[in-house]
Amino acid sequence: MRDRVLAAISQIAKGVASAGGVPADRMPAVTVLNEGLPATYNNPKLTRRLVTVWKRALGDENVQMVDPTMGGEDFSEYSLADHSIPAVDFHIGAVDPAKIAEYKKEGKELPSLHSSKFAPVPEPTIRTGIIGMTTAVLELMKK
Repeated sequence: MRDRVLAAISQIAKGVASAGGVPADRMPAVTVLNEGLPATYNNPKLTRRLVTVWKRALGDENVQMVDPTMGGEDFSEYSLADHSIPAVDFHIGAVDPAKIAEYKKEGKELPSLHSSKFAPVPEPTIRTGIIGMTTAVLELMKK
């Protein structure tokens, strides 16, 4: 599928150039500079350790494991390709629960993180992020 998409991008670019009168010897060349990112890998041992700490600090009901996704994320680079550096990528809920319920009731999907319609609620999102990061660091700094 990826090869088909890349071929289509090249075909479209050349078609637009041709329609614009670009001569054959000046057609655009489509070059893929980045082959993508490796999958993000959450170290299981570190994940269990931090989830325990977060549940204690934020409340058991406020920490949940989610299913893996296929979204691209450069966070995967932190643990290196061989996963020699344990890492955990965690997300903080940032949307008003009433808005979540409204969208769910209407069968709609909430705007995603990079959408112009994404509207995080600053409080308590920032506080939760600070507590989450601080408790993780304090746990990891223990001897």
